[in-house]
Amino acid sequence: MKQEIERKYSVNYLPEDLQIRDIIHIEQAFIYRDINTVIRIRKIQNKKSNTTEYIYTVKTKGDIESDKNFEKIANIYEIENSIQENEYNELLKNKINNIIKKTRMVIPIENNLQVEMDIYYEYLEGLLTAEIEFPNENIANTFEKPKWLGEEIGYKELSNLSLSKMTKEEWMKKVSKEQLENNRKIIQNLKKNDKI
Repeated sequence: MKQEIERKYSVNYLPEDLQIRDIIHIEQAFIYRDINTVIRIRKIQNKKSNTTEYIYTVKTKGDIESDKNFEKIANIYEIENSIQENEYNELLKNKINNIIKKTRMVIPIENNLQVEMDIYYEYLEGLLTAEIEFPNENIANTFEKPKWLGEEIGYKELSNLSLSKMTKEEWMKKVSKEQLENNRKIIQNLKKNDKI
């Protein structure tokens, strides 16, 4: 069982020397949720390797309070297994909320960390977030973000599970007009340069 410790940010801008390790198209849905457990399924298409995989994930909750200027570090235990395409399609019929579609850009940064920047589609069009997963709580708590990352986003408020339950109007109330306009410019630039 893997422990997940993450922090989530808005994006101010993309540096000119941005290195992109991977570009991954993700379709995901949640098929079960109770007070402690979430089950998610994902279709993952890797643009660089031209591969598709299907993943069944069980997550158990365990939030850590933090004394930094962010609401929570999401501390989650996670078990993942590969499944077949037909199993994914069958399980998708049991989705409990909206399907989320996004492109993830994996960007290496200092200290062997990486930013997973997500560009969302359909009812989440215009949303752009950046997550960093940490090997332990100490590194997460002492992390100094790169300047191109913006404010810390309340992890629970804009988690994928929360987003899957929202309408377009609901999630847009949680993001400032300035941030949405900034996201639009960043996404437009990525499209122009054929990154997504």
